[in-house]
Amino acid sequence: MRSIIIPLNLLASSTFIASCLSLGCVTAHPSSAAFVTSTSTSQADTSLAKRRKFCAPFRPVSNQRADIDRASTHHLKAYEDNADVEEVDVAIIGAGIGGLCAGAILNTLYNKKVGIYESHYLAGGCAHAFNRTAKIGDDTTTFTFDSGPTIVLGCSKEPYNPLQQVLRAVGVDGDVEWIPYDGWGMIEHPNKPDLEKRWKLKVGPDHFENGPLQQFGSNPTALEEFNTLREVTKPLVTGAATIPAMAMRPGSTSLIPLLRYLPSLFDIISNGVDTATGPFGPFMNGPLFKVTDKWLRDWLDALAFSLSGLPAERTSAASMAYVLFDMHREGAALDYPKGGLGEVVKALVKGVEQKSKKNVELGSRVHLRRNVESIEFNSEGNRAIGLNVKTNGGRKILVKAKEGVICNAPIWSLRKLIKNENALRLLSGGDVMPTSSNLQPNQSWMTSKGADPSAGRGSVIRPRPQQLDVDELTANNLLGKCDTSEMTGSFLHLHVALDAKDLDLDKLLPHYTVMDRGLEGDGTVIDGVADGPCGELNMIAVSNPCVLDRTLAPEGTIVVHAYGAGNEPFDVWKTSSNDATATKDSTVDPQISGERYQSSTYEALKDARAVPLWRAIESIIPDARDRTVIALIGSPLTHERFLRRPNGTYGAAIEDLLKDGSTPIPNLVLAGDGVFPGIGIPAVALSGASAANGMVGVVEQWMCMDELKSRGAI
Repeated sequence: MRSIIIPLNLLASSTFIASCLSLGCVTAHPSSAAFVTSTSTSQADTSLAKRRKFCAPFRPVSNQRADIDRASTHHLKAYEDNADVEEVDVAIIGAGIGGLCAGAILNTLYNKKVGIYESHYLAGGCAHAFNRTAKIGDDTTTFTFDSGPTIVLGCSKEPYNPLQQVLRAVGVDGDVEWIPYDGWGMIEHPNKPDLEKRWKLKVGPDHFENGPLQQFGSNPTALEEFNTLREVTKPLVTGAATIPAMAMRPGSTSLIPLLRYLPSLFDIISNGVDTATGPFGPFMNGPLFKVTDKWLRDWLDALAFSLSGLPAERTSAASMAYVLFDMHREGAALDYPKGGLGEVVKALVKGVEQKSKKNVELGSRVHLRRNVESIEFNSEGNRAIGLNVKTNGGRKILVKAKEGVICNAPIWSLRKLIKNENALRLLSGGDVMPTSSNLQPNQSWMTSKGADPSAGRGSVIRPRPQQLDVDELTANNLLGKCDTSEMTGSFLHLHVALDAKDLDLDKLLPHYTVMDRGLEGDGTVIDGVADGPCGELNMIAVSNPCVLDRTLAPEGTIVVHAYGAGNEPFDVWKTSSNDATATKDSTVDPQISGERYQSSTYEALKDARAVPLWRAIESIIPDARDRTVIALIGSPLTHERFLRRPNGTYGAAIEDLLKDGSTPIPNLVLAGDGVFPGIGIPAVALSGASAANGMVGVVEQWMCMDELKSRGAI
């Protein structure tokens, strides 16, 4: 599913909007919720002075460019003596979609030499693609699998989503051919003849209203409720399509590029800033609107869960509003990239490594099998100057970053990358002895005591916990916010290659959503929480891409990917992880090494937990197991180790997203799904674009937007 992408990160308070619209001087730190104008009171000035004690004032990074000073050089010398040295303008941690988008923009549009350092042996992060081989007769056959998202909107037709906007901006959109299709299949209660339902969700106007909503709605008012809901959420959508990703930047100058789009900005905030930036709850439960139809509520929860790993009331209101608009508009389409999502990743890597718009070969590169051990800072800790990197062979690399660092690692990993005590103080709001011992992330899922993981049930999404003490503790503490951000659930994957002999692909759809216990759930209550569309391993996505693109598998075979996105609790794997063995380094290609997590306990748990995934595939291809050529099960431990996702998490809950990627250290910028707008390929593409723009001055960004507009790229 696509996430709604609009510039709400800058709308931290109505004071900020009023100040900026009156062209007052914004002087507060970019991560602050309090913004002070030139007409501020002495009380505000006192508050500002306190902030300045710990926060360097925000300045465009392009104004900070300088050779690494003597103190910095001395600080790095011990590492440098035993390390190879690389010099770049901007160093980026992580080659996920956010990092790649940032790197492609900086290299191509801003003429910056970029180095992206990725621990995995493949680029793309959670959206990478991978190949596996198998013997069929005397031949060795290669299959291509997508590891991540399988539904994308806004790439083949306007309005384009931020990913496609970035591809167009850096001139590699022609490298990806998008195949549009019109919907996906829904299967409820698979292989239960007395309960099973099969229907198609077709995008475009009136198909949903005149089809499943009319057929399954719990009461006659369901259609009226749906139409009213779309109407009351329209202000959240109106301006979104007109504000491009390239208009985004973090920090106190974030509004300046948006002055080009003031009418759209007014539309977005017409319901109030809190509504525009908050969860969908006020539209589900009141006071703005209340959805009463049971089936419609379940359907909205299912849509929301595919976006955020959480129910609708806890999913971004902007995201939900845009989905309700985008799926049901004239010309709506779902998109799949020919060749798989790996082609998108290849195009972005090309954007990073190609000549700049000035036709200069800068030497920008995406470096794989490179584990970032720490971010280096000058002795004062107020400027990022490079990275300490180690290869899977143990070779050390010192990366000197002249202009700054973008961190696209999960926000929970940021603290362990900071070794400089002065930098820790700045990022922790001035704490003398920064510590994470009392700052632990909340988990969206809770597992009942004594639950048997092999039985398949025993965990639920907990109500949002009250954490006022933690909120106060982290109010001016960026690392504290990162440490305590709520982690949504994890993934369970089943990738299979099947013999397609006598299988009529023309009768199948490219994607299905299988509700194992039905959209409504089976009524089971665990720890006071009833089952439903967001229940443990209830919603199973099944991607069947060979229906659209036969090149993903050799003739006579197909690939299928079934997964539970965000509904696999990590807790059920904790005991198994202690018993499992794995490759010694996540940079080692398991296809080459032949190593995997291996233990009888772990393998047995994978088989037990994958039963609903197999059932989902068999609801589409009944004899799938008999046709199997390859079957690969990926667990939350796989996500944690190979993608370096703490607890294998889907991402951060909306309530805990960082408002933007700015930090108290001006040339250290964050990107990824812990930064607004959060989870999803378009969302992280936007965060990457924002981070890239934050590495140059706002005037340079403005001029870049002029150039992009002149050639129709925005």
